[in-house]
Amino acid sequence: MYQILSYPIKKGQPTWPGNPAFSLEPHTSIAGGDTANTCTIHLFNHYGTHLDGPMHFYGKGIPLDQVPFGQFFFHNPLLLDIPKEPGAKLMPEDLIPHREDVKDADLLLIRTGFSKYRREKPDLYENNGPAVSSRLARYLQDNMSHLKALALDFVSLASYSDTKDGDLAHQIMLGMYHNRYICIIEDVNMEGLPSGFLKNAAAVPLIIEGIDSSPVTMWAEY
Repeated sequence: MYQILSYPIKKGQPTWPGNPAFSLEPHTSIAGGDTANTCTIHLFNHYGTHLDGPMHFYGKGIPLDQVPFGQFFFHNPLLLDIPKEPGAKLMPEDLIPHREDVKDADLLLIRTGFSKYRREKPDLYENNGPAVSSRLARYLQDNMSHLKALALDFVSLASYSDTKDGDLAHQIMLGMYHNRYICIIEDVNMEGLPSGFLKNAAAVPLIIEGIDSSPVTMWAEY
């Protein structure tokens, strides 16, 4: 069975505080007498379900269009349920019960349960989500050699309440201090997915020359 993990892109979705809003403008309209319907999309590249590429927090990182396309496809994805409260950080200790499984994963999906606030309390979802600590980012780099990407069910790897550690976590994940990068997929809809290893998954970005990151169409098979 396939399941879409990307949220639909539409107006009014929660996002990192201060990020530009999404808008859609008709360009031509059959109803208005034109021969075809077309539109102009105003889309910030970190809006909705999106993938952070190496250049996002590392000036010497490669742009997203230069990332090998196979980086976006996963054949050993692992979903872990690790509940977290608002503002709480994910730590290396959270993975200890799963250490035998995580070492083989090429995609790690962490479901904290925080996605419920996306619809129930969007202000809370935007402003006080969980975060990946810089300690966990370093643990992933040092101990998960097969890992291509980390997927999260909250708005950002960083917490708005501790942006300094969030910046460092991004830098570690995206290759500033290591000879490889681990992509970050944020604002992922994991509701209804079974925990454990899935069959396959993918997160395909827009191929736009020179950008750091992009919204993705993400899905999983189980």
